[in-house]
Amino acid sequence: MMTGNMRDLMGAAAVCWTLGLGVAQAEDGISASSNGLEFEAGAVHATLGGRLHLDSASIDNGGTDIEDEEVRRARLELAVRFGDHWRLRVDREFTHDGAWRNVWLGYAGEDFNIKAGNFIAPFSMEDVGSSNDTMFMERSLVQALAPGFGVGVGGAYEGRHFSIAGGYFGDAIDVEDNIQPEKGSGVTLRATWSPVERRSNTFHVGLGLERREFDAGDMRRISTGPEASLAPTILSTGSIADPDTSMSYNLEAAYSVGPVLLQGQFVSSELERGVGADLSFDGYYAQAGWIITGERHEYGDATGVFRGPRPRHDWGALELAARYSSLDLSEAGAPNSGEADDVTAGVNWYIGRNFRLAANYVHSEVDAINPLLDRDVDTVQARAQVDF
Repeated sequence: MMTGNMRDLMGAAAVCWTLGLGVAQAEDGISASSNGLEFEAGAVHATLGGRLHLDSASIDNGGTDIEDEEVRRARLELAVRFGDHWRLRVDREFTHDGAWRNVWLGYAGEDFNIKAGNFIAPFSMEDVGSSNDTMFMERSLVQALAPGFGVGVGGAYEGRHFSIAGGYFGDAIDVEDNIQPEKGSGVTLRATWSPVERRSNTFHVGLGLERREFDAGDMRRISTGPEASLAPTILSTGSIADPDTSMSYNLEAAYSVGPVLLQGQFVSSELERGVGADLSFDGYYAQAGWIITGERHEYGDATGVFRGPRPRHDWGALELAARYSSLDLSEAGAPNSGEADDVTAGVNWYIGRNFRLAANYVHSEVDAINPLLDRDVDTVQARAQVDF
């Protein structure tokens, strides 16, 4: 039987092989660029891209040492445009037994779009942003409270210095990293405003709302690792029985001035239960990045997120970053619930538009409901990343 690591490696090889195949067949109408493989025939334009993230980590989990490596992501991404308005997106992840990510059909107007399928519910700035552009190797502890992917129908409108997006979502097609697949069904909404949006500086604020309902017999579970995919789970609510409805709120803000980007979020989730006490969970983070070579993070006002820089030098761009994040799941009362606080330091080396080398140090302090589970977790991790 093929092992999980072998499947991951074969998936990674498939990504690289496909890119190479496109270059070899450029004379047959398929061209290769930094965007991936592109094919155009009449009103149809297709792009096949992907991402490959290779991770290694050394972890001290309260005195227990872990040395490991993995293919964190090996993904193929197909984007097709039919004429001026219709769009199709299909993403296939090959790691961790494989999974579907974006799978949707949409219609794009001049300043609006609608789509149906499996895509990220618009709620959190950190969640909506691509894993290729995150300032750190992993998203913050707050990600445990984000909805992630879901099957639904949604739309977005982009105005001058603002955007609004929303939709109705159910469970995702496949399981995601540290996010329970059963999240109930309901409405998600995110609005952003960038009153200052200049080349030299940008100020962004946003608000996210989400209301979900659960069926009889559903269970709710929230868990997180210490901002390191190779590390074990540090907090978990356990299985929460009889959830009725949940209401979540997200407040976000970011300010970019020259090569410095400051960003933070606060997320709160309230769970009402048919039987038992209602529960409340919350978390926040604040982070800063400084691109010491002078580039700046690009702002996408249509989605209200910052992307990675465009290196101005042949040898690339270098960034230093720091983050503090906190997550409180203590009201669950489970032995492994409680509160975690993380301090992360990172460095990113952007080599052209498609390559990045990253290294992070994460110190996590776990204050569990069961004092015997209290511990400090220290992680040193590195990533080699290519996206196209």
